[in-house]
Amino acid sequence: MRLTIKSRLQLALNLVIVSMSTLAAAGMLLLVSWFEDTLFYNHLQSDLTDLISHHQGITEPLVLPMTDTVYYKLPKNDQSLLPEAFRDYPQGAHEILLPNKAYNLFVHNESGWKHVLVQDQSEFERYELLVFIGVSLGVLLIWMLGFGLSRHLSRQILQPISQLASEVASLPQQTGNRLERHYPNDETGQLARSFDHYVLQVNELLLREQQFAANASHELRTPMMVIRGALDMLAESEVPPAIARQLQRVDGALGQMQQQTELFLQLSRTPDSLSGNNELSPLAELAAAQLAHWQPLADNQGLQLTLEVIEQAPPQPANMMVAVLNNLLRNAIQHTASGGITVTITAHYLRVSDTGSGMSDELQIKARERGVNVANPAGYGLGLAIIERICEHQGWRLILSSPQHSGTQATIYFAANEIDDKALS
Repeated sequence: MRLTIKSRLQLALNLVIVSMSTLAAAGMLLLVSWFEDTLFYNHLQSDLTDLISHHQGITEPLVLPMTDTVYYKLPKNDQSLLPEAFRDYPQGAHEILLPNKAYNLFVHNESGWKHVLVQDQSEFERYELLVFIGVSLGVLLIWMLGFGLSRHLSRQILQPISQLASEVASLPQQTGNRLERHYPNDETGQLARSFDHYVLQVNELLLREQQFAANASHELRTPMMVIRGALDMLAESEVPPAIARQLQRVDGALGQMQQQTELFLQLSRTPDSLSGNNELSPLAELAAAQLAHWQPLADNQGLQLTLEVIEQAPPQPANMMVAVLNNLLRNAIQHTASGGITVTITAHYLRVSDTGSGMSDELQIKARERGVNVANPAGYGLGLAIIERICEHQGWRLILSSPQHSGTQATIYFAANEIDDKALS
């Protein structure tokens, strides 16, 4: 699982706090141990050396109690005066821990005598235990405070980046699509200025695209109106039947050109700018009209066109839906050698199904690519690309499927986030 920048920063701060506090606690404990070894042991060893020197002439066993120490001078072979807990220790310094007491023991053997200096270390051990508990509690407290501090610091450090991300995400809702917040002259400010520069470039490109689409649409409308006028005048005159049929073909092609021009002009605009300017029509009527348009070509190929209206769908933008139906029906007729094509309408989706050879998964993906024509490699292959652009523009979703690779189903879901799983089967 990939961690967010905030989580990684918080984890790094926590590791630094834990490492530093642990090292500090270990240093304090080592200091206490060094203090005990260096001061106490050296001091007791010096005291034992002085006691041995002062009582060198005594030839009898000696037990000399002092404030917190007891000095024993005993024959090596007779240690009866020495408490049992202190017997049989070799020469050197020893720490003895009993259930309720703690002692430091120094032993020195010399000329048949055993010199032992015992110091009661119980109080120091209690202090040492309290220091250990205090250090442990202090480390835990530092960890707890450190975790809270790391969360606060990570939030404060990343707040400009979070603000920038939020502002960039809301750019489509801002007038002029510019970053409005003032950012400091640091890495975040540099990133904000880069975004701002990029947004300006995108806005310029979109403006140029919209201006080109508007200008192209305006310039194309004039010659198309001239052609339309000429066709109307020729329709009123008496012409041979053969020429009349050609005029009908020209009239149909001109109508499609006008629809495509209007479609491309609408696709160049934002969805919000189309409100009140995009005629809505019943989907069943649009589908019936397009099936009637393609019926002669289907009859020539021996194909049957069928319309199934299971549920009434909401009214849809006429130009957009006509372009979708035109491209889907054209593709279905091109790829179907026998059988038929069915257009199914429900409240949630529009589906065009054919009985052709079907499409593999790889071909379904490839067919969506702009400029790829799976039926004719020499063609431009813009049909599905236009449908994808329309779906993106309208918030629809196109799903291609080929059950058992027998026939192809192209389904347009009107709500991209409400796909009917049963409809995919």
